[in-house]
Amino acid sequence: MRWQYYHTVWFTLLFGWLILYSNRMILSPILVPLMEEFHLTYTEAGFLFAAYFYAYVIMMLPAGFLGDRVGRKKILCIGTVCWSFATFLIGITTTFFQIFFLRVVMGLGQGTYFGNDRPIVSSYTPKEKMGVGQGLSMIGMGVGLALGVALGGILAQTIGWRMTFFVMAVPAFLFSFLVWKFLREPPRIHLVSEKPSYSLAFKSRDILILALVSFLLFYPYWVFATWSPKMFLELGLKELAEASTFASLVGFSCIPGLLISGVMSDRFVGKGFGRKIPAAFFIGITSLFTTLLGYELEIMVSVFVLAVSLFLGMMFLWGIWTFLYAIIADIVPREIYGTVFGFVNSVGFINAIIAPVVAGWIRDVTGSFVWACYLATFLLVIAVVLTLMIRPAFKAKPEIPIKVKKVSKH
Repeated sequence: MRWQYYHTVWFTLLFGWLILYSNRMILSPILVPLMEEFHLTYTEAGFLFAAYFYAYVIMMLPAGFLGDRVGRKKILCIGTVCWSFATFLIGITTTFFQIFFLRVVMGLGQGTYFGNDRPIVSSYTPKEKMGVGQGLSMIGMGVGLALGVALGGILAQTIGWRMTFFVMAVPAFLFSFLVWKFLREPPRIHLVSEKPSYSLAFKSRDILILALVSFLLFYPYWVFATWSPKMFLELGLKELAEASTFASLVGFSCIPGLLISGVMSDRFVGKGFGRKIPAAFFIGITSLFTTLLGYELEIMVSVFVLAVSLFLGMMFLWGIWTFLYAIIADIVPREIYGTVFGFVNSVGFINAIIAPVVAGWIRDVTGSFVWACYLATFLLVIAVVLTLMIRPAFKAKPEIPIKVKKVSKH
């Protein structure tokens, strides 16, 4: 197979997600020394981790809208430079509130990414490869999450948490250059109306369902992404670096999850089926694993048993996103890709704010994360039903595109 430009897009944006998630997630293991240094409760630590997401959620929709209007590459260049500087500056902070503020700035910068990166992938990827393209380009999320958790713990233990942020800022600046050098602005398509139908992002029944499903799925995702190092420590591990290494399985599980689901998604479409049935299946399997993880924490299983369950559960959870994002690319007009992707993900990431705090509160009240896992199961069951309601509801036929009149570009 000859190298095509869409391969360049996939791997450039894969690297971007790797760096973005690494910088985002290094705080997860660093929460342990921060709690000691600043005398924080689990709930306060959850708020600190979630600070990033306040800005991230607020920025995604307008960033996607701006990408639709003024150009996706321009918005990505501005955003990457912003979060690169924020990462570096956290290393010179001396108070809890300074860290909180810079995490907000980082969230603003990184909030420009999703609403412009997914539309670029969707614009350049052939329809018959959409599942693979969405999945492969997202692998950087999981690998970056894993590296952020693992390296964050190792570096914080060896060179200190402040120096860790200096080190992680270097590849962030490198990616800013790659965006400018290798990405092209996707071609535009003009509508009959002077103004594109951005209101479709908020009026379409299926888009609203996808947004709500995204919200429900992000609860278990961020519970384990935030608190898994602490879960392993509570099972008997003594060193933060060792616990962070096990917790990095949350990220590495994306590699089989996204690749398998990407191929499966395209094969279902190639045989005349839709993507929602396998998506609902993956959600259902994930719910079984969140139940199992809660039970394993309750009976205090060995670290290795929990690690296997965590890896498998997160593998299916990662795989769900390939189906959902490919559905968006299939049914949404290209002119409003950025707005829709930004809207769906911003609704989902509200749970990135809520989940760490709720799980931390459950840990404060009950003394364990068991019921945080059981709550995840409940939410995932709801997500299964909602996913099957995407039109045509409860049928295996292809999802129905949202139509809008277009005219040729002159």
